[in-house]
Amino acid sequence: MAVGLGALSYTLALASKNTEWLFWTVQQTVLFPLLLLAGILLPVENGPGWLRALSDANPLTYVVDAQRALFNGEFPAGTIAAAAASATIVAALGLAVGTRAMRRSS
Repeated sequence: MAVGLGALSYTLALASKNTEWLFWTVQQTVLFPLLLLAGILLPVENGPGWLRALSDANPLTYVVDAQRALFNGEFPAGTIAAAAASATIVAALGLAVGTRAMRRSS
């Protein structure tokens, strides 16, 4: 997950290299809601239906769920597989976009 998000961050930095404020504005506008919707800072289980639906669409939610289970000493195969799949998809997407952006910038 970190590889994909890092590559997407580099892509954003390349796209906004002459306007630093744009990098921070976009990054905070995207990252903060992702963290909130993943349930890292606040639980979303008891939230309204629309919040749970947005949380289910967030790939970071599956990684957070797997980490919580593993820290509790549980090893639910479905949860771990969903986290691995979502992290792999984000990494592949981020690397593809990031590689393309790096090649275009040079």
